[in-house]
Amino acid sequence: MKHQRGFTLVEIAIVLVIIGLLIGGILRGRTFIENAKIKSVIKNAESITASIYAYQDRYGFLPGDDNTAATRWTGAVNGNGDGLLSVAAEQQNLCNHLERAGLISGSYPTGQYIKHKYGGNIQFGYGAVAGHANGNYMNFINLPGRAADALDKALDDGIYNTGNIRSTVNYNQGTNEDTIIASTVYYF
Repeated sequence: MKHQRGFTLVEIAIVLVIIGLLIGGILRGRTFIENAKIKSVIKNAESITASIYAYQDRYGFLPGDDNTAATRWTGAVNGNGDGLLSVAAEQQNLCNHLERAGLISGSYPTGQYIKHKYGGNIQFGYGAVAGHANGNYMNFINLPGRAADALDKALDDGIYNTGNIRSTVNYNQGTNEDTIIASTVYYF
């Protein structure tokens, strides 16, 4: 009689356990990466806001809106000094003024913006979004719903259409967790 070779149930069970552990580790790793990205977005909002206020304390103007920037730095573009980021050139020069003042790292020629961990720009403006009164804001372009929700919960009230963080899309609903939110606005 020929002796047949094959896998025993114990060997198959061990292989399945190992595969399960590998899949669990990969999924847990993805969760850690996602949480790190979300924390980075929150840190962006906090550090940019702090940099804007530090610039305002130091020079008496909002970065981008500073009507004396060109006297301080060769090649800088002045804003109109009205306290509002309502002019496109002011919005596009905010990062440039912060960089020149040494308040953020990187190189930001006119029209270049800080990017968040999901690859979108953090832009700036003035106006009313989702029922908020007119005001200066930073706009996180193309955040996933879960990141927008986490930002709102960390720095505001956690409701998409109230408080200082606003969106026109309800990122709190489960179906929108993975939806890319075109615009998440943080009033500062």
